[in-house]
Amino acid sequence: MRMGFAWGTLAVTLVAASAAMVEAAPAAPTYAFTAGQWWNGSSFVRRTLYTVDGRITARVPQRVDETIDLKGGYVIPPLAEGHTHWIPQQADQMSACYLADGVFYVREMAGSSFGYNQFRDRVNLPTSVDFVSALQGFTGPGGHPVEILEQGMAMGMLPRDWKPEFDPYGILIVRTEQDVDERMKLLVAENPDFVKVFLIYSDQYEARLKDPARRGSGRGMDPRLLPHLVQLAHAAGLKVHAHVYSVEDVRTAIHAGVDELAHMPGQAFETAQGVDRYRLTPEDAQAAVRAHVKVTTTLVNLPARRNAALVRDQIVIPNLKLLKAAGVPILVGSDQFNQDVLPELFVLRDLGVFSNAELLNMVTSDTAQDIFPGRKLGRLAEGYEADFLVLDRDPTTTLDNLRSISLRVKQGRRVTVPAAMLKRPTADCVQLGAPPSGI
Repeated sequence: MRMGFAWGTLAVTLVAASAAMVEAAPAAPTYAFTAGQWWNGSSFVRRTLYTVDGRITARVPQRVDETIDLKGGYVIPPLAEGHTHWIPQQADQMSACYLADGVFYVREMAGSSFGYNQFRDRVNLPTSVDFVSALQGFTGPGGHPVEILEQGMAMGMLPRDWKPEFDPYGILIVRTEQDVDERMKLLVAENPDFVKVFLIYSDQYEARLKDPARRGSGRGMDPRLLPHLVQLAHAAGLKVHAHVYSVEDVRTAIHAGVDELAHMPGQAFETAQGVDRYRLTPEDAQAAVRAHVKVTTTLVNLPARRNAALVRDQIVIPNLKLLKAAGVPILVGSDQFNQDVLPELFVLRDLGVFSNAELLNMVTSDTAQDIFPGRKLGRLAEGYEADFLVLDRDPTTTLDNLRSISLRVKQGRRVTVPAAMLKRPTADCVQLGAPPSGI
């Protein structure tokens, strides 16, 4: 992967616009929204709703500052990105891009406190996306994502005085339970929103540790340390999300008590491993149900992969159908540096496993509520946060209609995004030198 900086003049324009947007916002006005068709999770219902103190209500308020005629527009909750990684220098462009596409809620599945601190004051505002991060993830010696951090340092994005393995500044490398104790204490002090661990062919851990060719994307953490790590994280009130590649990684993660799986098996298919190493069984799905484990997809790069048809037909579609039938919650995330969740959603649509209405609920209420479980969002209901999008066309007819946004409202305020982001020529939020491999 090569990570590039943003588009010259456009970057300057967006940074300036973003800086203007993050100024202190006035109190949210009281609005009446008339003639809108509001999504209730299964259909659109024509009704009038109000926003008061940043909340949705059907009760007529004593004062209405402005009445907005939605003219039959289709009102849906904002979209949520369940798995991303941001380059700190591009945070302003990314936030503007996400808002342009109606994505208000963002979960970074591993970054660093060094990176997040560069833009922490410019997110989680009425005029920005709402953002959570795992900060540094746990891996093993020479494990993923050390190779991505090396590229970041080579491009001047990371401090030159960081030691080669980037521990503990960029990743947390653990070999023993004592390492887990020490690194968890450091991480908790930095106030992460959850914990990310990297499992990569965990049943082959020892062999891959000894193989120099597996350094980086071919290695993760010692699976024997995972139960202890999960216990510490849960004691600190933090959920654990496991990066998984194989079915054995899934089984290891569930057995250790993790809360969520950050990939679908097959996302990093290796031909030599064989299809069976990536095919879930009914017993795996039932184990996930019993453990209340959720799965985030990250399949956007599937169409461009080598052996894409094989992986799609023999691994991804059967696995998704199995999880869906068992009732395992499936969330939507792209694992991208330079795009938001829309391309991921379109890939899921093209797999034919879910209806448009199911995908709409997955990318709005399901994923949003999982990212921010303590908040009333992701639904257009009484007392919920007044966050929503108004579309010109029905997204359940075709998901392409998600691009027909005519109004964005966040915490009861209309959101304005830079025109450059609305008119960008591709799905990319920023220009990268090559498609990234995710973490």
